[in-house]
Amino acid sequence: MALYRAAVIGCGRIGSTIDDEQVNKPQFRYPWAHAPAYIEASGVELVAGADLSTDRLQDFKQRWGVNALYTDYRQMLAQEQLDIVSVTTRPEERAEIVIATAESGGVKAIYATKPMCVSLAEADAMIEACRQHGVILAIACHKNWSPWFQACLQAISEGQIGSLTSMLCSFTHGGHTLSLFRLFAGAPASWVIGHQGSGGRRQGGMILYQNGIRGFITTGGWFNFDFVGSDGWISARNEHADFEMWSRHPETREPIRRQFPNPKRPRSSQQAAIEALVKNIDQGTQPLCPGA
Repeated sequence: MALYRAAVIGCGRIGSTIDDEQVNKPQFRYPWAHAPAYIEASGVELVAGADLSTDRLQDFKQRWGVNALYTDYRQMLAQEQLDIVSVTTRPEERAEIVIATAESGGVKAIYATKPMCVSLAEADAMIEACRQHGVILAIACHKNWSPWFQACLQAISEGQIGSLTSMLCSFTHGGHTLSLFRLFAGAPASWVIGHQGSGGRRQGGMILYQNGIRGFITTGGWFNFDFVGSDGWISARNEHADFEMWSRHPETREPIRRQFPNPKRPRSSQQAAIEALVKNIDQGTQPLCPGA
């Protein structure tokens, strides 16, 4: 079976080098950068890269063995017969590139890093361009695809902690938090409230979703989650490196720690996202974090 041809537009930190910063965090699964995630993922091959900087392109070539390099992404789109394109540029440039990629013809999916863009008008234009040209648009809040968060979501859907009632997060990664809340709630928000303190990280808020599930956010030094159900809870600690699950004894209602269903195929969330995008193309389905 032929592999989908992938390219990265923006060969800097998120596109190529961010894993260099994570050498002292062995608890996480890598890669996080898009280029090595394509190399690790099944069903796809990394064939090209585009960046305005020739130095970055040379580094990209040395790291990943990619020879098709361009300083003009439009030339790359015209010549490389691409199926999947990652857009990992600065947000100010992202809408123009995503729209041009969708309009180029032949591209089946775009994987754009967060934030999506810098205005609602740009977001609408990106969504419309992809809709008109039949291109899947996924936004890289890649923790949605994390095998551990997916195992957590599966456990909740199976009723292992009863019905989900609320979610709590001490956050430093706002986009990831809100994206995961929306995924687990499974419904749009009805309303939100927030507060802003003076000095330092003194913010917080609450989201009520249309199905009654509540999400509570507070600032903190760690990216920790609690998913609270009617009969138990699941906690993600150490920046979601460690998961534990508790439920209540059916008769005594005492809390009992249970084995968390760790994923059968551990891999990085970025790799899992790309492999899921391959399935989206094959099956004509929408990604876990769509542009729309």
